[in-house]
Amino acid sequence: MAILKDCSSKPDCEVELNIKLVNDQSVKFHVDFRYGPAFPEVNTEILCLKRDFLKMLDDLQHMDNIHLSMLDFHDPGLCIYNIPEYGTYHVPGYGLFQIPEQERQENEPRFRLIFVLDAGEKNHFSATECGPALCIIVKMEQIKEFVESLKMEVSHICGKN
Repeated sequence: MAILKDCSSKPDCEVELNIKLVNDQSVKFHVDFRYGPAFPEVNTEILCLKRDFLKMLDDLQHMDNIHLSMLDFHDPGLCIYNIPEYGTYHVPGYGLFQIPEQERQENEPRFRLIFVLDAGEKNHFSATECGPALCIIVKMEQIKEFVESLKMEVSHICGKN
C-alpha cells in the first residue's frame, strides 16, 4: 500500500494504491481517491502491463515543475497529469502568461498532480480518458517515497510467485 497525500498542513486529499497481483507480464492494483469528509471515496481496480506500470513510476519521479506532463499506461485505467507551477499558461484576456524568473518563490518545488480514472473503461469497456479525478499538490520527496513504496511492493509480491 502506498499513499500520496496533499502537502498541506491538514491534508484531506490522498491517492492510495494497493498492489493486488503481480506476475511476469501484468500488475493488478486497487486505487482509492479520498477527498476528506465532504465527498465520497472513489475507487476501482486496474489491470495493466507490468512494464507500463514500472515505466509510469519512473516517469513520475522524473517530472519537472516547468513542463506539462501526462503519464498513462498503454492500457486504459489511470492517467496522471502534472500541471507545472511555473509553466507557460494561456490566461483569457491576458494571453500567454508565465511567472517571471525574478518573481518565482524560492520554496521547494511543488507538483500539482491530477489523477484521472477512466470511467469509459469501467462503464463501457472503451477508453475515454475521462472520469473521476483528484488533484493534489505534492513535493518531489513525497513522489519519490510513493514510487519507492510501490516498486518494493511489486518486487515483494513478484518474489512470492
